[in-house]
Amino acid sequence: MSVFRLLVAICLTAVLSVSLFAAEEAGDAWSGKLQDAALRELAPKAGFIADAETWKMLWTAWRPDEELPAVDFAKELVMVGTVPGPNLVIMRPVVEEGNVKFVVGGTKIGGPGFGYKLVKIAREGIETVNGKPIAAKGVQGKLVIPKTVGSFAGHTLEIKLFEFDPFLADVSAKLVDQFDAKEFGHTAGETTELEFTVGGKLEPRQDRSYYITVFVLKDGQRTHMGELDGKPGLCKVLTEGNPSEVKMIVRAVR
Repeated sequence: MSVFRLLVAICLTAVLSVSLFAAEEAGDAWSGKLQDAALRELAPKAGFIADAETWKMLWTAWRPDEELPAVDFAKELVMVGTVPGPNLVIMRPVVEEGNVKFVVGGTKIGGPGFGYKLVKIAREGIETVNGKPIAAKGVQGKLVIPKTVGSFAGHTLEIKLFEFDPFLADVSAKLVDQFDAKEFGHTAGETTELEFTVGGKLEPRQDRSYYITVFVLKDGQRTHMGELDGKPGLCKVLTEGNPSEVKMIVRAVR
């Protein structure tokens, strides 16, 4: 590298560091590096946070020894960017005609873990982030059938959203929405993915609990089921700090 290019690189790094430091001092941005790469999975797939529950969860996981900064999600959003390895994240959100556009880049240092950056911006006038609506309702999900699952065809996929009162154990849950896919199939050796939404018109009640079920059926009999991140248990959503975005991994019913 020539002396001129080296000086330019040093100057750009200095400017970036100063601007980042200034933003962090103003309380509008936070950045860091973590060695546990598994924590990167907590970053929202949409690239932004629009609710207090998700903000608290992410901050507690990434910066557990620091006080949670106040964010008024009625007026503000938090952009989230990550890069692999112990690297500095470069991310500059720009608002254009109601859409926040940004790409995530970073330095190129090899090693474990990941780097992250959180940027708080004003929410007024913003409808989408990188084309994704911020006011999406209901449960946004991705169904994943791993390549290790055997082939099947002509089945029915049923994804149901239920509501129940957590204080009334003897009262059955109520079905509030359902997503169906007929003639549903999968090919072994390939990964099948399907995005879905349930409860898009629902206004969740904070005194109620919600969960979804995912089943694949053949002639009314369950052949496969979906589990949140591939882990067994009830997939609770929407209220009580539970997510509105889920990844359901399908396995054969034993």
